[in-house]
Amino acid sequence: MTEPLNWSITTEQSATSTSDLAKQAAADGAPSGHAFLAIEQTAGRGRHGRHWDSQKGGMYLSVLLRPSLPITQWFALSFAASLAVLEAVRAQLATHLSPTEMPQTGLKWPNDVIVAGGKISGILLEVEGKVLIVGSGINIAPVGQMESQNIAPIALADIWPDGAGDLPQPYDLATAYLDRLAFWYDRFCQSGFGPIRDAWLENALFLGQRVAVQCDTKAISGVFHDLGMDGTMLLLDDSGQKGHITTGDVKLLGS
Repeated sequence: MTEPLNWSITTEQSATSTSDLAKQAAADGAPSGHAFLAIEQTAGRGRHGRHWDSQKGGMYLSVLLRPSLPITQWFALSFAASLAVLEAVRAQLATHLSPTEMPQTGLKWPNDVIVAGGKISGILLEVEGKVLIVGSGINIAPVGQMESQNIAPIALADIWPDGAGDLPQPYDLATAYLDRLAFWYDRFCQSGFGPIRDAWLENALFLGQRVAVQCDTKAISGVFHDLGMDGTMLLLDDSGQKGHITTGDVKLLGS
């Protein structure tokens, strides 16, 4: 059954982490759809507790959700959020660039958003009891190195065309992202991971190509074959055996 979302956004100029604000709001009984936006984070974090460079001028947002579907399916919203970011960023670029000028955009497993070869956004899911916190960041102003060590960061400022006017404001980008997230959340509530998976695969980078996945201290290589219904990367090794990768940093091997 669909759970309609009524977004409400609390904006802070600076916060340690918007995820911390969302967690506190969840503990206080805030409803599903409450979002926290910060222009700067002093202790932003990414996957595996890594530091997320959250300098002033970016869009740093955490959304509080209370999904009714089983918690084992919540992973799907990481893929939904990365799709929503990708669509919001593409829409911003499309208003200022012709189709031939548009940079390559896509999704790198599990949830990095890539523009012109650089990482412009990542997603972090955190579970607090029956509440899911979906954290996302979009680089607007130039930033330093982010959590992923095998791909350089990029910001909208780095690819914004000359004469195109001011960069998008964090609040405007947040509302565009939330609009797309509401769409994918509705699909999730109606149909589970299937539609999200299909759309994610249509935008997947490195699909059908040879990659290396750094899993803790071990690197695994093979061909990125598919995305499992549980969100795992399906990798074919040199002998044709299929492996299921649950976590790791992906790097494209020699072209």
